[in-house]
Amino acid sequence: MKVKHGFIGFGNLAKAVYQGLKEEKDIEFAYFARSRKEVDIPYYDKINDLVAFADVIWLMIKPQDLSTILEELEPLDRFGKIVVSPVAGRNIAFIERYLGKEQLILRIMPNLAMAYRKSVTAFASNQPENENAVTIFHLLEKLGKAVRLEENGFDLFTAVFGSGPAFILAFIQIFKEKMKEFNLPGPLLDELLLELTQGTTLYFSQNQKSYSIEQLIQNITSKGGTTQAGLDYFRTHEIGKHFEGILDAAKNRSEEMSRNGD
Repeated sequence: MKVKHGFIGFGNLAKAVYQGLKEEKDIEFAYFARSRKEVDIPYYDKINDLVAFADVIWLMIKPQDLSTILEELEPLDRFGKIVVSPVAGRNIAFIERYLGKEQLILRIMPNLAMAYRKSVTAFASNQPENENAVTIFHLLEKLGKAVRLEENGFDLFTAVFGSGPAFILAFIQIFKEKMKEFNLPGPLLDELLLELTQGTTLYFSQNQKSYSIEQLIQNITSKGGTTQAGLDYFRTHEIGKHFEGILDAAKNRSEEMSRNGD
């Protein structure tokens, strides 16, 4: 018997989940949104029809829209259904205020790499031993690495793994801007950067069990050479602390959203 997954909202993250799971033989998909999207799965223009269809309800909406959606869900028949929320800055207790403590709620924090089954996803539940919760956790493991995490760790996790891909890409963008001095076509610069990042990731993945990151850095560094010069600048100007500040800013914003209901 197929499990029916229904998305409330169909933005980038919903697309990523669908992309990552669409080849699973025992899953059916549908979505509710204010307007039809360009995707080849059933569309509902009424939220109650989507809820009636779904065994698993994914809240794929912005934080500021969550209260409105939860108010619409509150009176509907949700018996036996699972609610999955990746909404940043909204804890399980917030959702329980509308749907009740009896509702099985799973809070997750993934990233768009779900589309390629390479996400790092945090997982928490108000019923962690529930068989259905365990089933969804194992489903998330198909989309990358899934980790059970206390909710008080979600703000930092959001900064590192939810927002992290954007921060890494911003750093890669700095490389690209500098590489424009080569006067090479933009698409070629992207190809070179992709080769650099993939090669670096492979170097890390092949050696991380035997060496620390610092040791791997030292393996590339020759005393008095170009790498040493760049690393000296990096450390003298405390670039690492500035980058840590980026993560702290994202973490603080997640905490602020949780407090203020933004």
